[in-house]
Amino acid sequence: MRKASGNETDHAALLAIKASLVGGSSESAEALSSWNASLHFCNWVGVTCDGRRHQRVTVLDLAGHNTGGSISPFIGNLSFLRVINLSRNMLNGFIPTEIGLLSRLEVFNVSRNALQGGFPLQLTNCTRLLTISLSRNGLGGIVPDRLGSMPNLQDLYTGFNNFTGQVPSSIGNISSLIQLELSQNSLQGSIPTSLGKLKSLKLLSIQFNSLSGTIPSSLYSLTSLRILSLVDNQLFGTLAPSMGLNFPHLIIAFFGGNSFTGILPPTLSNISGLKEFDVVQDQFSGNVPEGLQRLQYLEFLGLGKNNLGSDNGGDLDFLTNFTSMKSLTIDMNRFRGQLPYSIGNLSSKIEYLFLGGNMISGHIPVGIGNLVSLVALGTEYNKLIGEVPSSIGNLIKLQQLTLGGNRLQGTVPSSLGNLKNLYRLGLEKNQLDGSIPLNLQTSLRQLYLNGNKLNGNVSTEFIHNLNQLILLFLSDNNFNGYFPTTVGELTNLNVLDISNNKFSGKIPTELSKCSSLEFLLVQENSFDGRIPISLGKLKVARYMDLSGNNLSGRIPLELQNLSSLHILNISFNQLEGPVPTKGIFTNLTGFSFQGNQKLCGGIPELHLPNCSRTNQRENEKRRKMSNVVIISVTVSIFFGFVLASILTWVVYKKVSKCNNAMAISMLDGGLYHRLSYKQLWDATNGFSVGNIIGAGSFGYVYSGALRDMPIAVKVMNLEKHEAVKSFKAECKVLSTIRHRNLLQILSCCSSLDYKGSDFVALVYELMPNGSLESWLYGSRILNLSQRLDVAIDVASALEYLHHDCEPQIVHCDLKPSNVLLDTDMVAHLGDFGLARILRSGLSNNLIQEQSASSLSIKGTVGYVPPEYGMGGNVSIQGDMYSFGILLLEMVTGRRPTDEIFKDDTSLHIFCKSKAANSNIFDIVDSHLLAELNTENENYRTNQEDVNVKKVQECCAAIIEVGVACSMNSPNERMDIREACKVLHSTKVKFLERRIRVPRQNEPSPSQAPAATGGGLTIHRFFVSWSLCLRNRSHSGFKPAEQ
Repeated sequence: MRKASGNETDHAALLAIKASLVGGSSESAEALSSWNASLHFCNWVGVTCDGRRHQRVTVLDLAGHNTGGSISPFIGNLSFLRVINLSRNMLNGFIPTEIGLLSRLEVFNVSRNALQGGFPLQLTNCTRLLTISLSRNGLGGIVPDRLGSMPNLQDLYTGFNNFTGQVPSSIGNISSLIQLELSQNSLQGSIPTSLGKLKSLKLLSIQFNSLSGTIPSSLYSLTSLRILSLVDNQLFGTLAPSMGLNFPHLIIAFFGGNSFTGILPPTLSNISGLKEFDVVQDQFSGNVPEGLQRLQYLEFLGLGKNNLGSDNGGDLDFLTNFTSMKSLTIDMNRFRGQLPYSIGNLSSKIEYLFLGGNMISGHIPVGIGNLVSLVALGTEYNKLIGEVPSSIGNLIKLQQLTLGGNRLQGTVPSSLGNLKNLYRLGLEKNQLDGSIPLNLQTSLRQLYLNGNKLNGNVSTEFIHNLNQLILLFLSDNNFNGYFPTTVGELTNLNVLDISNNKFSGKIPTELSKCSSLEFLLVQENSFDGRIPISLGKLKVARYMDLSGNNLSGRIPLELQNLSSLHILNISFNQLEGPVPTKGIFTNLTGFSFQGNQKLCGGIPELHLPNCSRTNQRENEKRRKMSNVVIISVTVSIFFGFVLASILTWVVYKKVSKCNNAMAISMLDGGLYHRLSYKQLWDATNGFSVGNIIGAGSFGYVYSGALRDMPIAVKVMNLEKHEAVKSFKAECKVLSTIRHRNLLQILSCCSSLDYKGSDFVALVYELMPNGSLESWLYGSRILNLSQRLDVAIDVASALEYLHHDCEPQIVHCDLKPSNVLLDTDMVAHLGDFGLARILRSGLSNNLIQEQSASSLSIKGTVGYVPPEYGMGGNVSIQGDMYSFGILLLEMVTGRRPTDEIFKDDTSLHIFCKSKAANSNIFDIVDSHLLAELNTENENYRTNQEDVNVKKVQECCAAIIEVGVACSMNSPNERMDIREACKVLHSTKVKFLERRIRVPRQNEPSPSQAPAATGGGLTIHRFFVSWSLCLRNRSHSGFKPAEQ
């Protein structure tokens, strides 16, 4: 038999590699389509041969084709390979051990995929390797000590994975190492002193881990370092005063997010090439080192959230003559003194200047208008006085201006109308007076004018011009007159706070057009007339305060239909008539009505008088009714009842073979239109095995079609002694509730089958996209936005069951297989076979309804709250535990019964531990990481930064809710209303596409959304990710692509 040549071996290996790949995009399909017999394999896309007579494959480069599938072990047969680049794809599975056979391999790059498993130890056999890039995958385990045996390695990238343990000290033996990137893992312990032996090292990034201890003194001997990032660890101690002498070539130095103390190194000005320096969110004190202005390349200086400053007046003298400065953050420190007039010479390139949260006094210098490149300017919450300089109108690139929380006086300058890019204007809590300029630009999304002395009318033109507003705060001023009806044009408005003014007239009915309005605060004005019925159209409203006005008439019944409304305050008006008895009006803590003497009715707990006068007219009409008519109706009802009883008895005797299941179909007076056995037989092809789409504890579910309508038929297995009770419980629960996120019963059947045996079934609308479980663990994948939507849908369903149903309903079996998805991927909560109806007694102690199911099983293993296992009563807190586990499962892709959760560990403990250490990406489903990698390829660097931050914050928020809901103690669990609030807020932030730069101490009208620090946020946002997500170029040095 002829031995295969090397040429043939390479060809066969490439075909095997192709077979294991999946065309995930048009680019991928196009690339792999060239891998066919019509071309020599050396001409295939991504394949390079050595050009010799035998033409052996030396380079395999399929980077950026969005290719799926796995890496074939046959790659080990390409024995002449020097370069493997499979980065920026959607590969999953494990890195094959056969990689270790490639003795000529120099570059191995599989970054930005969804690979799993541990560090590919076999790579250490490839002694010629120069570059290993494993970043942005789902790899875990420890980083092996054997790395220290690779004599030629220059670049090692393992960032954005799940590696644990310590940084191996053996890495210090790789004398050839130039770039070492271990960021965004779960590494612990101290920084090895042996790293000080890497004399050629130019990049050291170990940010976003859990490293502790101090910076070893040996690190200061790395005189070749260009980039050093230790951001967001648990490091402490001081920075060496001689740092500027130790690192003469440093370009980027990030130390923020730790607990460093002491003063900033006075030798910083000696690092002549320094471009970026960040110590945001540490504990440094003292003054800013002198001579930083000499650093002609310095672009980013982040000093926010420390204890910098002194008691003398010269703290801010350094704010001048930075040649290249683009972002300067000193907010939330202890800086005193006045802003120097020379701040106008700070830098012609400055884009972000954040000075808020200090003790800065004096006037805002007119020269600030010279900084024409500014995009964001913040001086909020200082002690500034005087007027707002009109020269700010020269800053035509400005997008954010925050001057709130000072003592500024005078009027709002009309020159602000020149700022055509301004989307956030904060002038709150000053002493400004006069009227609002009419020329503010339509670009504004957030306007804060509350807490001043502004007066006059709010004109129709003003509101009309700002039709893109999302947040509008005008409270605590002296505005008067009618509030403009053009408010209905603000369709994006989320918060409207005009409280504590002198507005009069009627509340505009046009508010109903503000479909995004969640917070409406109009209290403490002089509004009169009726509460507009149209407010009942504000479907997403969460907070509504109408108190302290002159409103009269009845409370609109439409308000009780606002399912998202958690707070309604109508106190101290002149309202009269009955109080509605549903929705928010059943929430004793969320509904306030004091000071309205003519209100009556409502739920008994409100202790209002009966509406006897309201009912008097109806009673008089009844008295006029003829006695003959009354007797006739009474007799008719009596005989009708007797006849119905006789018929029921006859039917019961006729089918005496049937047990309770035969009678259940009459539940609630025959609420459902019953179907015959034959109809369901025909609809499901004779209950064919091929039609089975699910199986539960009490039977099978079949798909079918009834009069061209897709249906799902749940057939109860009556051999299970609890099946009848499950059927009864589900009928009783679902017969009285309606919600878009609950699975509705279409019909039922209680009959005999063709064999004469009892037959019981429920009929639902078919959910064509199956269960959540099939998406989490099947071939189809839900992206993060879809998972968040499902979480919100399920939360909305639970909120309805727990707080909008009377009596309350507990689902008792919340899990992924009971969450079904319709055509539009809207989630519906189903399977109420274990549900319990709770009754509330006078003592507020909830007891189980005796007629409800008394099943001993109270859920599914892994989702059952611990108190049920100890005999505890069913409660809404039990559902919250299951919901919390469901959230954690959706984010991590791990079942609560996963084999890794043994002994004292659980999904809850696992997520809580990782989240506490800010290691969110360690536990996120690898499919979500692959989605993030793919999405980032479609954007430039800035958008990529936003995407990473956005995904991290979203996942962290969901996990936080999941952990809070699944606490062991029922009393410590988050309420579903609070969970809904957080999830909705997370959704809004996740979908926001532009960089949002919050400002500290935003007005918080009652429970309006709180804001965070401004300069800190934008600068930390930049420095936290720029190292790993951007290529750098300086003095001929450029990090390899990761």
